[in-house]
Amino acid sequence: MRSLNYARCAGFAAIPTMTNETLSYNRRMTTQLEERFGFLISDVGRLTGKRFDDLAKSSVDLTRAQCRVLANLAHYGDVNQARLADLLEVAPISAGRLLDRMEEGGWIERTANPEDRRERQVRMTPKAERTLGKARKVGDEVALEALNGFTDEEAKQLIALLQRVRGNLSRLVDR
Repeated sequence: MRSLNYARCAGFAAIPTMTNETLSYNRRMTTQLEERFGFLISDVGRLTGKRFDDLAKSSVDLTRAQCRVLANLAHYGDVNQARLADLLEVAPISAGRLLDRMEEGGWIERTANPEDRRERQVRMTPKAERTLGKARKVGDEVALEALNGFTDEEAKQLIALLQRVRGNLSRLVDR
């Protein structure tokens, strides 16, 4: 399906050129976004996030980004701000602003690391721990809606396949 021919240019290494078959394949693929793996994964994530936001407005007094902070703290325990920024895949300054708002709201506490005073440790407050359960319920509701019409076996299989995809990519990408 993917066939490239190599043309020799004077003084240069072989460079790939596309055949008619490849051009036809590329044209089909660019017009069928719904069948493109990366687009589909990204769009499912976008829609899941939007639905989470819609449901969370009425039951959780937190944004999706704030819920992600709490989920990471629940999973990894107390972490420093730099590590949390890495986990959230945001710039440290953006994480700092997000944490400022959360600290003002009583969701998190930041303390100096006794071993390195330049470093600030982030931990959830009891208020956040109580609310995290509500956020998880919202996430569970979104998952149920997304998997509507799937059998239990199909849902388990989809999760297992996505875990394999994540495993494949995790080996190739620094986490």
